[in-house]
Amino acid sequence: MTGIVEGKNKDKVEAVFVTLQAIRGVQPGNVTEGVIEAEAESEARLTPRVMFGELVHFVHGTATVDEPRVKAAIGNDLTLRRQFNSLLKSSRVAMAPSQAQAATGEVLEQRKTRAFTLLFKPSRANADQIYVLLTVHAESGIVDGHRPVIIANVATGIGRLQFPPLKDKSAQLLLEANDQRLIIAQNADAELSLM
Repeated sequence: MTGIVEGKNKDKVEAVFVTLQAIRGVQPGNVTEGVIEAEAESEARLTPRVMFGELVHFVHGTATVDEPRVKAAIGNDLTLRRQFNSLLKSSRVAMAPSQAQAATGEVLEQRKTRAFTLLFKPSRANADQIYVLLTVHAESGIVDGHRPVIIANVATGIGRLQFPPLKDKSAQLLLEANDQRLIIAQNADAELSLM
């Protein structure tokens, strides 16, 4: 016997299978749990796992990765979050801790450390755009031509700013004022890491 059901018996077997699955799902305590588990399993199958190599590329900016998927995975997977934090600590050039600021609700205009300075300047041409100016100092040890990445890490999310290659120890980005990466980087509670 091959285990393959054909003909009239196929419909009976399928009906029994569907009935057993329905009974299993309707048992007390399983109705909502079964649905939630099934949704979580199907979502996990549809969303591929983030591998450590992708995480390294995300942090260092060495290759293109699916940023929303990586950020979501870091936010949802505790093991991946720990790997991300460990990778940040071991490979960052400099760090700017969260800044103490009065509760005025104003956004930061600059973040300054001994290794780098990050300025946020509104565009004169378009009020909805902000220039992010990065200047690296001698203490960072970064040379011209390096493509710096700033990772802004706050409890509610991660912002990643990848700059063009440094020229004369500086680089700039032009972002929309409502860009989530910019909002996180300007948050006084965000910890910035220069990669």
